[in-house]
Amino acid sequence: MGIIERKEKEHLIRKNIMITAAERVFFSKGFENSTMDDIAKEAEFTKKTIYSYFKNKEELYYEIMLLGFNTLNALFDKFISKNTEITEIKKIKRLGQLFIEFSKTYPGYFKAITDYENKDFDFQADNNPLINECYIAGEYSFKLLNKCIIDGIQKGEISNNTDSITVCIMLWSTMLGFIGLISKKEKYINSYYNKSIEQLMEDGLELLLKSIKK
Repeated sequence: MGIIERKEKEHLIRKNIMITAAERVFFSKGFENSTMDDIAKEAEFTKKTIYSYFKNKEELYYEIMLLGFNTLNALFDKFISKNTEITEIKKIKRLGQLFIEFSKTYPGYFKAITDYENKDFDFQADNNPLINECYIAGEYSFKLLNKCIIDGIQKGEISNNTDSITVCIMLWSTMLGFIGLISKKEKYINSYYNKSIEQLMEDGLELLLKSIKK
């Protein structure tokens, strides 16, 4: 390994250490309550060194959000590649289940993705390339779901009363609200209505699918 390659490898290792440290800080304290001082301390680097890699904590947030999207996309990809012959309705249901599993297994990533509020500069041509990467990664899973809906319409499994993008957005937003409600009200739902979260999520998915079935 040459000097240049060694330096590039060292740069990447240190960068990943900083991102991992930022994850721990953001996930434990929340993004708004976290500082670059906190991240530097957690990563065991000086703040000056952190700033030599990242302009601000927002850039670290984008890195974490990108990791979250890539993790979710990998889950979706693995399922889709192994289940090409099942119905589109079953594919959509499983994607929903995987999204729920993702929210439980990777709560920090899930929160980073779902809490992000779009900014005007996100859509400017000269914005940070890292922001573009996040949007591309975010669109990937959306496009997988949209393809299932389009194929489902063509196969006669799904109603063609509306366009696939509208169905996609409604399914996505309903799932987000559903997961958010259950994560905050699990004890209440279990105590007052004697319903397990697992069964409630399963029933909720079925209701969503009935709304789009032909």
